[in-house]
Amino acid sequence: MAFEAVARTSSFRIAADEMNVTRSAISHQIRALEEQLGILLFKRDKRPVELTTAGKAYFPPVREAFDQIEEQTRRLNDDEADNELTIQVYVTVALKWLIPKLYDFEKRYPNMQVRLSTSYLDWDFDRGNVDVAFILSRRKIQGLHSRDLFRSALVPVCSPDLLKGKNPLKTPEDLRNHALIHVYTAEEDWQAWLGAASLNDLEPSRKLSFDSYVMALQAAADGKGVALAMWPFAAEDIASGKLVCPFDLQVPCNHSWKVVYESAHRHKTKIRHFEKWLVSQVQNDPEVAVLSQSVDALRVVR
Repeated sequence: MAFEAVARTSSFRIAADEMNVTRSAISHQIRALEEQLGILLFKRDKRPVELTTAGKAYFPPVREAFDQIEEQTRRLNDDEADNELTIQVYVTVALKWLIPKLYDFEKRYPNMQVRLSTSYLDWDFDRGNVDVAFILSRRKIQGLHSRDLFRSALVPVCSPDLLKGKNPLKTPEDLRNHALIHVYTAEEDWQAWLGAASLNDLEPSRKLSFDSYVMALQAAADGKGVALAMWPFAAEDIASGKLVCPFDLQVPCNHSWKVVYESAHRHKTKIRHFEKWLVSQVQNDPEVAVLSQSVDALRVVR
């Protein structure tokens, strides 16, 4: 420390004042270092003090080491004080999956203040405004870390009332007699599902469009038509009987749900805690496990 202070200030006196010791103490420390290294580091006959050739070569790595120590210390202090976590999440995922589970996160980390940044439309990471995102990421962006969590399945859902009545839903072809409820930010959902069902030419009786899955699910529960849900985000509504799955066929989504954050922030404690917690929630969620099991688990029992 004495060498760095003298080399930086070009003064034994200023270095002594910075370190709150006597000039003699600084001189003794420098002399001990020179004896240990077997070289002279300063030209003592110069005013201000000058580094020798060896001293000039030695100073940059020493200064860099002190800079790194200072930076890491600052990060530790900032990390300790930074207890507000802003999470970007699609509104349906927030309402149907994440919010009911957040109590466990807040219980584990009581000093953490959680904020949700919800959206109906944006799937890309909201760089600069959030700490971490739980999103259906469609592309990789340089500077962002992303970790795959799971891939959803598209599952038709409707009110139990549509399984009976004048035009009961018994086979996928019966969709011709009902409204198909679309999420207009994901028009490809029905195309993918109907294609898998070999019904590319199907013309429904009408079409309804909403800007979010949560609104589409509510319209389906109200008997307005058949919506496509992203499993497992409709699991609670199905378990309660609010919605049913009229058909066996489930179609994997093209993109995976991921946890995403700035690569430069990967060492932040709050982000490490949330990522670890989110991964554990996914791994322990029986409804996510259904995605890797037989579609019989999603079949409605009539």
